[in-house]
Amino acid sequence: MNVKSLRFRLTIWYSLVFFIGTAVIFVIFYLVTKQTLLGQTDQELRVHANALIRIVENNQSEMTTNIFNQEVISQQFSEMPGMLVVITNATGKITAVSQQGAENNQVITDLLQKTLMVIKPVFVDRTIGSTTLRIGIFPIVKNGNLQGLVLMGDPVEAIYRSLNSLFLSLLAVNLLFFIPAFIGGHIFARKAMEPILDISDKLAKITSENLNERVIVPQTKDELEELALSFNLLLDRINEAFKRERQFIGDVAHELKTPLSIIRSGVEIALSRSRSISEYKKSLQEVLVDTNRLSATLNNVLNLAWSESQHTDQIVEVVNLSQSLEELRDIAVKLASPKHILVKSMILPEVNVLGKSDKLGQAILNLIDNAVKFTPQDGCITLSLSLSKNRAVVKIKDSGIGVSEPDLPHIFERFYRGAKAEKILGSGLGLAITASIIHAHHGEISVKSQIEHGSVFTVSLPLIKSS
Repeated sequence: MNVKSLRFRLTIWYSLVFFIGTAVIFVIFYLVTKQTLLGQTDQELRVHANALIRIVENNQSEMTTNIFNQEVISQQFSEMPGMLVVITNATGKITAVSQQGAENNQVITDLLQKTLMVIKPVFVDRTIGSTTLRIGIFPIVKNGNLQGLVLMGDPVEAIYRSLNSLFLSLLAVNLLFFIPAFIGGHIFARKAMEPILDISDKLAKITSENLNERVIVPQTKDELEELALSFNLLLDRINEAFKRERQFIGDVAHELKTPLSIIRSGVEIALSRSRSISEYKKSLQEVLVDTNRLSATLNNVLNLAWSESQHTDQIVEVVNLSQSLEELRDIAVKLASPKHILVKSMILPEVNVLGKSDKLGQAILNLIDNAVKFTPQDGCITLSLSLSKNRAVVKIKDSGIGVSEPDLPHIFERFYRGAKAEKILGSGLGLAITASIIHAHHGEISVKSQIEHGSVFTVSLPLIKSS
């Protein structure tokens, strides 16, 4: 048995709880039994003492004579061997004893001295000689005045022997109970741990090759069911992450493979025979175009990797978003000029956010570039910056071809290109990079679009106090 396992610890805890609980019950039973037996003895002492006190009170005039007291004791307790009786007067002087030499016993004299002024019965245990007595001391009161004391002791050795035997028996039973408690605890612990072990075994068999498998959820309505559900949700997230990564690697490989193949083919054709300078120049220009396309794709992949890295938590630069939008507006005018697209702007001044200026600029530039690409000749693009509920709101509106309703939920996915965008040059990473950068800056991005009526992209970023 593994002593460090949770099953073993549960077994020990259960056994200890059972052992301690049983011990507490046995101790209470022992104390109640002891109190009951001693209480019965006290009651008998009280009955005999009250009878003796009545006799003494009725013969108060003769109480001072030892002869009378000895006769009273002899008559009252002749059939009760071992009973100790001592009678004193008001000053504590012993006037009668039931056992010879008791008046000189140090235990009795000390006890009488300490209880000389008692006003109610007192019960104590004392050992006199080799005998343990239960002693009761009763005051003799008449007309409110203390007339003397009656000390009565009854041997209780038999009671204590019985109590000792009871204690040893209870202790032995408690120790014997520990063995079945340990075995039962082990069985219950194993039963309780079975669902967890099943989950552990199932998880140990799940690899990257079979992430579609799930652990069995026990219908127990308890923490085990919640644990199994949590593991299944975790496996769902891991499976989705693996799928995204596989798709990402495949898409990147595809995006890189095409320009590399074109470059290689162009170079091989150029080298296949001797050519003129103009032919070589044309071939190199084609290679340069494909190289630029390849470089742009790699830059997009690197930007996407940055936006999803943990370093984005360290963004602490103050960015003047108003100034960045003014610069991006000028770039938009240049991009839109060949297509005679009108660029309008409504930019609120001195709006500041936390972030990285170049990354935010790239994200918004991607939206502007898309707006120019998908807006036809003589169209219109509007850039705006406003404030709403302690957030900076950037909107890029165009009068382009729009996005179909089925494509809208997917436009921020990597390498996704809608049906309308297939004929337009691009890698399909621009909007995915934009969304990742905005989310890395704790912002939000959304889109509204209608076919042939254009699109509106809205970016919301948290302001800083200086704004």
